[in-house]
Amino acid sequence: MYKWEVENLKFQIGKFIQVYRLRKELSQFQVGLELNISKDHIGRIERGLTNPTIENLVKLANFLEIDILILFKKLDDSELKRVELEIEHLQKKFKNQNRRKP
Repeated sequence: MYKWEVENLKFQIGKFIQVYRLRKELSQFQVGLELNISKDHIGRIERGLTNPTIENLVKLANFLEIDILILFKKLDDSELKRVELEIEHLQKKFKNQNRRKP
């Protein structure tokens, strides 16, 4: 059994939420609006800066179609790095899609 450090768990949950949100091409604002959670709070969850409530985790998992058990599956360093690289790629893609055309 893996014994979690709270900060590591918050960080990993945040990364999963962020990658699933970006895969759906949604902004933090859009997710927050749908779930009645502020975009700032969504950002804090994604950065691992806050303890999301069970209620908010369930809302996020249901809305983003994440099996809630995945949020608590311990990733090794290489798996976590792959998630972070995917986030970087999706962020660039998302920003390019939202740029205004001249």
